[in-house]
Amino acid sequence: MGKRVEGKVAIVTGGGSGMGRAGAILLAAEGAKIVVADINEVTGSQVVQAIQEAGGTAIFVRVDVRSVQSVQELVQQTVSCYGKIDILYHNAVDVRFVNEQDRRLTELPEETWDQMIDMALTGTFRCCKYVGRQMIAQHSGSIILTATVDALVGCAGLDAYTAAKGGVVALTRSFAAGIAKDGVRVNAVCPGFVATEPQLEWLNKSEAKKMVESLHLLPIATPEQIAPFIVYLASDESCVVTGGVFPIDGGYMAFKADLEVVGVVRNKQ
Repeated sequence: MGKRVEGKVAIVTGGGSGMGRAGAILLAAEGAKIVVADINEVTGSQVVQAIQEAGGTAIFVRVDVRSVQSVQELVQQTVSCYGKIDILYHNAVDVRFVNEQDRRLTELPEETWDQMIDMALTGTFRCCKYVGRQMIAQHSGSIILTATVDALVGCAGLDAYTAAKGGVVALTRSFAAGIAKDGVRVNAVCPGFVATEPQLEWLNKSEAKKMVESLHLLPIATPEQIAPFIVYLASDESCVVTGGVFPIDGGYMAFKADLEVVGVVRNKQ
């Protein structure tokens, strides 16, 4: 059996860490040539080295998705190096900024709102626009956007982030409808709580970990457990899938209470 994305070229924004890193490494293992695009040159270059040491093909391109010029240069360098773009896995976000700066909107500084929308929503627009133009010219491509379950179900105190990612969810559907005739697919994944580096600082506290685990039916996902679904959406196996919004959340959205909670409620009746 051949590799699932053999010969394809993939840009992975946010590829220097977390879900982006895991996605880049698995896409490379499945035969793709990778552009690790990240604002952090140190971590991005480390991912490139890991891919190359495993026998894969990868380059690093620094990108700041808040800059039109930076995104344009990313596309230009990718096409100059590899000749095409088959896959965009757009995963760039500053998790620490989200965790530390977001608020209920009545307490939310306007500059925090502006920065969040620019990074998480308008940054997605920029990447989709310029990568999308290249894919239209090729009449092929798969765009995979990272949203969040927080865009699908309320989470107190994350009003700027949920608004931005809610926009990503809506954009996924409308852009998919608009670009399908050009041979390009657009889908979004909505991860739940994932054990990425910034989240591990919190998960390492036993009480915090217990609380988060209680909100899920399955164990907290690692970035490596998200990556196989990214490969599926990037590959020709998903050739009839577009406009999809896919929770990957350990059952977070699927239940209100587990058997233990239901048992307590019943015993009180």
